[in-house]
Amino acid sequence: MIDCNIAGHVAEIVLDRAGTRNALGLDDWRAIADAAAAAHAQGARVIVLRSAVAGSFCSGSDLREIGRLANEPELRPEFRAAMRAAMDPLQTLPLATIAVVEGDCFGGGVALALACDIRIAAPSAVFAITPAKLGISYPQEDVNRLVALVGRGQAARLLFGAGRIDAAEAARIGLVEQVESDALAAARALAAQIAANAPASIAALKATLGDSARDTAGHDPAHDAAFDAGFGGAAFAEGLAAFRERRKPRF
Repeated sequence: MIDCNIAGHVAEIVLDRAGTRNALGLDDWRAIADAAAAAHAQGARVIVLRSAVAGSFCSGSDLREIGRLANEPELRPEFRAAMRAAMDPLQTLPLATIAVVEGDCFGGGVALALACDIRIAAPSAVFAITPAKLGISYPQEDVNRLVALVGRGQAARLLFGAGRIDAAEAARIGLVEQVESDALAAARALAAQIAANAPASIAALKATLGDSARDTAGHDPAHDAAFDAGFGGAAFAEGLAAFRERRKPRF
């Protein structure tokens, strides 16, 4: 379930799928897109994206749904489009967006946080970008955002190694801007500070920041085709089987 609560000029989009540790399905990605659009339409100046599930910000896409992509290629563009519809507005809407990362932040969850303007992590936050363990790729837009934040070398380390890093390491390499013992309180305080400023200025400044990193919104159909095709390969079949069987994949 995705909730959207608006108080004053601050909207909180809340991820709440306790049964899956916030692994998101197609309907959830679409609900995030709808919530962001609603927040903007209702005059929000800041969106705070957070979790209501203890120990997990977002564990990525729901593998029960991703598994269907192996045998239903017609769903692959739909799946990719749903993720883009959720993430891209967080970067492009003319308001500030803040991700509050507490607990696990894996795969598509990292991409969701990357799309926000600012990331505030709790000490409990753990990050991992794991498509290489599943035998698939990562969407171009998300890789571009990752490189813009941490640089090509650190991005390669995270993507190729698919290992976990803690909040302190995430801050060291620039994946998050702050680590706070009460991350939600810190995010709410920052949101209130931003909301008190001129909304036209925030919109203009965000557009300027976007222009300075225009490549993060780059689009190449060849990358989309390669991302989609990965779900039909033997590597994805093995990666998915290994995940379900709780073993290391044999590629």
